[in-house]
Amino acid sequence: MVPRFSALAIWVFLNAGIGSCRPHSQEYASERKLVLQAPARQILDYSTEVSKVLQKYLSNKELADHLHDLAKRCEVARIFAVGKSVKGAELWGLELSNQTALNEPRPHFKYVANMHGDEPSGRVLLLALAEWVCGEWRRDAKAARLVQEMRLFIVPTMNPDGFEAHTRENSKGIDLNRDFPDPIQGRQGPQFMQATGREQEETRAMMTWSQSTRFVAGAQLHEGALVANYPWDGTHNKSRHYAASPDDVTYRHLASAYANAHATMNTSKEFKGGITNGAAWYPLWGGMQDWNYLVGGCMELTLEVSEGKWPPDSSLAQLWADNHAALVALPLTATLGGLRGYVREALPQLHRHLAELEVKWLDNGRPLPGTIHVQGIHHPITAGVEYGDFYRPLAPGTYTVTASMRGYENATATLTVPSGDTGISHIFELKRLETPHDLSLSKAIEEAAAQGSGAVTRLPRKYEPRGHHQGYAEGEQPPRALWSKLLPNVALLVIGLVLIHVARMAHSRWRRRLPQWLAFT
Repeated sequence: MVPRFSALAIWVFLNAGIGSCRPHSQEYASERKLVLQAPARQILDYSTEVSKVLQKYLSNKELADHLHDLAKRCEVARIFAVGKSVKGAELWGLELSNQTALNEPRPHFKYVANMHGDEPSGRVLLLALAEWVCGEWRRDAKAARLVQEMRLFIVPTMNPDGFEAHTRENSKGIDLNRDFPDPIQGRQGPQFMQATGREQEETRAMMTWSQSTRFVAGAQLHEGALVANYPWDGTHNKSRHYAASPDDVTYRHLASAYANAHATMNTSKEFKGGITNGAAWYPLWGGMQDWNYLVGGCMELTLEVSEGKWPPDSSLAQLWADNHAALVALPLTATLGGLRGYVREALPQLHRHLAELEVKWLDNGRPLPGTIHVQGIHHPITAGVEYGDFYRPLAPGTYTVTASMRGYENATATLTVPSGDTGISHIFELKRLETPHDLSLSKAIEEAAAQGSGAVTRLPRKYEPRGHHQGYAEGEQPPRALWSKLLPNVALLVIGLVLIHVARMAHSRWRRRLPQWLAFT
């Protein structure tokens, strides 16, 4: 019996093992999706939770406790701290995403409320929004998009000290929406828009957070009117007049997206369509939305959501009903409704051929932190370092868009952005220029940052220019050229084919001899 068992075992092994060296691509994708999917938690009635937060204004301690509790019971929520107030109160925030633990290319949107201490309704609206997303993201299509296609951040209070004292200013008597570096009060250029050391604790915390996260767009919630306000807020001659930013058309589109989704904002008699340019309404300097646009690379709006300040508790439910759809529509329109995509290095012919043959250990062109220029809009943005991903809010229309990078040929495309929140995606592939000395990508990023395209960090070493030893520490090798990276992969492919051939020959031999062995035993 031993020889028969051994022969059967060998036959089964050979027939089972030769079929495939790796799982089918679709099967592998489904397995990966299952691994990444968060385990389901107990289903709660979040409509009840929404109703609870609309009953009254929570104290700072109650707000913090509620955010921590929400993060524990909601599988798509993660709590974090932006910083502290002058009096040491934590500025708590909540991230809503079904991939909070993974670093993947998604657009980021932020809501910030209670910048002025005596304007607290945003605290309630953002809590209600978070509760609604947690309860509906598995059932509602828009809630699902908020957590599956982007990352939504909320900071219910930027000024907890002012809220506690019922004052507009913080505990030092400073209006935080006049405390940011200003391009008109100071000198022009992003290098002069960094922290000076004179800003308040709350302002510095918000600046640091905004520059460390690639926000595509955002909004701050205020009270005292019913209108969606967009840049510029200030004017050079300090007079009241329309001050258009380079993205004026897109800003008006985003403001209208909120106003039109609001229950009554677009019917305003004071503001046509429920929107206004900041400087045309009343000019101010040191505001957060202008700073975000210039330095943070974030297209931010100022949303005035209540004509009266500190609305009574009894009106909070109606306030939520009026703003609910608009609070959902704006992030989707801003982050997913424009142009998005990737900037990559174009593949050489051999590399491209192997990629088409699905040689999976070869990438599809390394990501590049290229600069995206939209013709007619003098405000470029920079693609991400790790993935080369970019997100460009744009109003519906046809645009000529160019991706550029030092050391590469430009790539230009004519793209049409549809109406709604679906947007359009595009991949720019840049061909490397053949020059005597490859240009430094790190230098290109620094120059892109100097143009005002947002916060940029230094590239990993693997993205440094190839082919030269200058600038490397003793004993450190520069990145290998493409052929030297490709050669080991080709060798592995040849060895694999040889092993498969040998295995198949052995398989054929065993199948011929197996009947004889079975008869013998």
